Amino acid sequence: MGLGVPKLNGSGAKIRYSGIISRMVVKGYDTSPPREDVEEALRQHFASRGIKLIHVSVFEDYDTLVLCRCALIYVNEECEAEALKLQGSDMGGGCILEIKAYPFADNHLDEVFAPTKASDEYLQRGLKVTGFDTSLATEDDIMKMVREAFPRSGCFVHNDGSALVYLHGQDAIENALKLSGGSVGGFKIAVDKVLPIRKVSVGIYPSIYPNAWLDLGAGKQKTIMTKD
Repeated sequence: MGLGVPKLNGSGAKIRYSGIISRMVVKGYDTSPPREDVEEALRQHFASRGIKLIHVSVFEDYDTLVLCRCALIYVNEECEAEALKLQGSDMGGGCILEIKAYPFADNHLDEVFAPTKASDEYLQRGLKVTGFDTSLATEDDIMKMVREAFPRSGCFVHNDGSALVYLHGQDAIENALKLSGGSVGGFKIAVDKVLPIRKVSVGIYPSIYPNAWLDLGAGKQKTIMTKD
């Protein structure tokens, strides 16, 4: 990515190692509820088996709002095998899931999701990125690395080195998830969470996008308003 290693505070830097994210395709869920409800139902179904979904994307047609029969789910690489074991599991109401691995390098199903990508360009999501060490790099260094790794993004760095990055569009989210487990400025980062699209009260910290505000967690009291 051509990122330069920042000037670190101290020497003998230790890199934090974090997991790579795997992508899978799932279908067989009920497509009649609203998208947000389907995404939450998938999170709960996998969580009931002890599997945390980093992100869920259930697509819908922008004009008809009809949900796509296929969704993308993302888990830490070490959870992929267990997630695939839910093949054939019942979500209730006779909805039997079909789950297959869909590595980032594979694109044979991209045309299935392509018709819905235009609508997602108007949506904004926040990502929690960890792996940076504030004892070795300043918050300004980390912010610079984050913005180089995630072009056209807004970000905020917490005191613990975690960063909240907010992006527009499904493709931008995909590219961010691909970076999980990779090196950014000498630190091995992880995307720990993709925050849901939601409306929150306006706070005091402006993002780089007009009329957008991001919830930056306890102690910061800074929010962003997103629109689904």
